[in-house]
Amino acid sequence: MMHYLSRAFVEFGPFPTEEMLSFQHRGLLKDTDYIRAEGTDAWTHVGDWPTVATDVPRGTRTKVKAASTKSKAAFVKKAATKKAKKAA
Repeated sequence: MMHYLSRAFVEFGPFPTEEMLSFQHRGLLKDTDYIRAEGTDAWTHVGDWPTVATDVPRGTRTKVKAASTKSKAAFVKKAATKKAKKAA
């Protein structure tokens, strides 16, 4: 099912249910947001939207964490190389 997100009177979407759950799981939805299902005109406050946390795709969190770890490791490696050049 597809959903629309309303934030500050601007409508975004449609987004699949899994992506909306991912938004909620990652804390991207605000208390002032509203959600409606595609094909309806009824907006539901984000706090009243029925969700199940286990429906969030498992790979979403680990991919973000892995990317940040990789970029941090690359930064540390570059910094160590620069220090080695200065010492020489």
